[in-house]
Amino acid sequence: MHNIGDILEILKTSKEHLEPMLEACGWTDQTEFTDEQAETLLAMKVSHEEKGRDYIEGYTRNIAHNVGITGTQFDEIHQCIIDAGGSLIDYRERFEEICQLVNDCVSPAEAIIPPQPVVEDTHPVVEAEADPESVQMDRFIDEQANAAIATTISQIKGFADLAYEEQERLKTLFMTKYRQGLAKELLSEEFKAEFMARMTASLEGKGAEKKQGELTGVQNPTPLLSSSN
Repeated sequence: MHNIGDILEILKTSKEHLEPMLEACGWTDQTEFTDEQAETLLAMKVSHEEKGRDYIEGYTRNIAHNVGITGTQFDEIHQCIIDAGGSLIDYRERFEEICQLVNDCVSPAEAIIPPQPVVEDTHPVVEAEADPESVQMDRFIDEQANAAIATTISQIKGFADLAYEEQERLKTLFMTKYRQGLAKELLSEEFKAEFMARMTASLEGKGAEKKQGELTGVQNPTPLLSSSN
């Protein structure tokens, strides 16, 4: 375990600079820290100094890294949080859980949605004139409707990401087909023979009289008629 003095020595910093780091982690009440916590604080300091990131981003990025989340995945999670009207500190306590969900192939938009409360099969306190079963059923329907709305909105937001993914897929497909077709032509026996013939003729000085279009394979444009004609 490390005390405050040890942490200041490890980070080579002052207590004034350490305090906002502890606030970002939610560790302001601690006086002793584990090796893992010391490493986290050191990673946050490096991220802040070298990348210009605030401490809460450095803290959550460190959590994501330890769970196996890539930088791209972190950026997607962060963007979903912003789209939902939140900030990283709002999701600090659940951030490791969110990263685990993304690792389990849950989309970032769905992962940030907090678990819906389980409706307990109890009789709520209601007015004497109200039907207890009807009130319970109304509350259940209301809670499930709100949960369904939140899930649907989150999924619809994710549709916007599909456009970029499809664009990248088409780019990759085009380049794959282009390279395959070009390689097929360049490696064909017919092309090799023609290329060698042209190079031999060029080296022997017989290619000097060839027209530009014959040398490059690009057809010369048809000359325009003069105005006198």
